[in-house]
Amino acid sequence: MASTAEPVESGQDYVIIQVDGRSPESLADFTGDMHLTLVRAGQHLQVTGAVARTTESVRFYQKDLALPDRDIRVWTITEQDDSTFLASPLAAF
Repeated sequence: MASTAEPVESGQDYVIIQVDGRSPESLADFTGDMHLTLVRAGQHLQVTGAVARTTESVRFYQKDLALPDRDIRVWTITEQDDSTFLASPLAAF
């Protein structure tokens, strides 16, 4: 049975506060399989998945832990001018 993904707010950015248990310092920290801690409105969200990089973006493919080959959602990761990192759920229609 698949695990239930925690709900996320569509169109909202989440601050990435940890990558594999440490604070991110650059987009280079986002590679391979990883665990992210996101926060929005005081609520923490734990997500596990894999990163795919292109020349234009960093995408994080959140995985279902019960079914490791199943993607739950895709996030776009960006670095802001103040050196914070944001994850935004990617809406693909």
